[in-house]
Amino acid sequence: MGKNKIGIKPCTILGYYFTITLTWMIAFFFLLTFQMNQYSSLSIMQLEHINSTMLSGVIAGFIWGTIFKIAQKLKAHIPLFFLSILLSVLVNISSAYLLIYSMYNLGGLFTFSDFPQNFSQLIDLYNSQLFYTILIYFFIVGTLIEIFHDIDKKLGKGILIKFLLGRYYKPKEEERIFLFMDLKSSTYYAEKLGHFKYSRLIQDCFKDISSSVMKNNAEVYQFVGDEVVLTWKLEKGIEQLRCVKLFYDFLETIDKKKEYYQTNYGMIPVFKAGIHSGKVMVAEVGELKSEIAYHGDAINTASRIQGLCNNYNSRLLVSGDLLKELKQKNELSLQVNFIAKVLLAGKEQSTNLYTFSSN
Repeated sequence: MGKNKIGIKPCTILGYYFTITLTWMIAFFFLLTFQMNQYSSLSIMQLEHINSTMLSGVIAGFIWGTIFKIAQKLKAHIPLFFLSILLSVLVNISSAYLLIYSMYNLGGLFTFSDFPQNFSQLIDLYNSQLFYTILIYFFIVGTLIEIFHDIDKKLGKGILIKFLLGRYYKPKEEERIFLFMDLKSSTYYAEKLGHFKYSRLIQDCFKDISSSVMKNNAEVYQFVGDEVVLTWKLEKGIEQLRCVKLFYDFLETIDKKKEYYQTNYGMIPVFKAGIHSGKVMVAEVGELKSEIAYHGDAINTASRIQGLCNNYNSRLLVSGDLLKELKQKNELSLQVNFIAKVLLAGKEQSTNLYTFSSN
């Protein structure tokens, strides 16, 4: 619907591997730093040159990062928590084995002390105390990376680094886009399905929105009941119509899984959304439980616009202010339809509402 189709960006993949390999390079550097001395039996690899240490970190990062990426995709289909823990253990074990094997085959690039020169010596290394020490180190570093990854995932992508850097320790003003989206006729379906099955339905829906969120570089602000609030910095959300594309990408995902929803819940979920942009204050709030919070008229307006979807029998409503921004930066491939001019609660000026339809 915009100028370009949005797929998995190469820069995203490169950014992932850069972060992982840099982490492992630092880990191997500390490993070298904390060796007792060149001849110590406690020395893990006894690398004699810093170049070898850095290259070891690059290889470890690539191997561990690849296996971890695959494991994360598999975890999404694993129903038991115990099995997901077992998968994490296998990530570190297999990474340690593959690292040593890769170094053995690339031996000419490294300077080692007493590193295996033939396959028989490699097998002996795998059964040595040295390898078990390497394995323990992989568990320590790998587990720490996974913990930070999971925390970042639970808080929302990029939120953890904002906390660590103290970016919003003091309130800051930002211009942002907010998308409020919730399940239509939620009360009816909650009564029809019962609490347990209804909760599973919400879990499935919010799980299915993940690919659309990542594809369109959105930030998840909140999950509130059957409602999800997404946000972008203005420029990022406008670029390639991401803030609008996300909604239609999600509808496409639901449509592809309509048989699954019909079979398991006897219905196909229908969502409605409202989108608006404007200036808000962003601040870190809370002591016992902290979060990044947004305060301002823009977020309240987006919520009220979403609440009007049923009134106008529309799946998506966009404010006139946001539409103006979208038109300035993009070539719209959808027809824009004017819905109404409304005076929202708490507002002094009327707001124009629009929706989209195919040409």
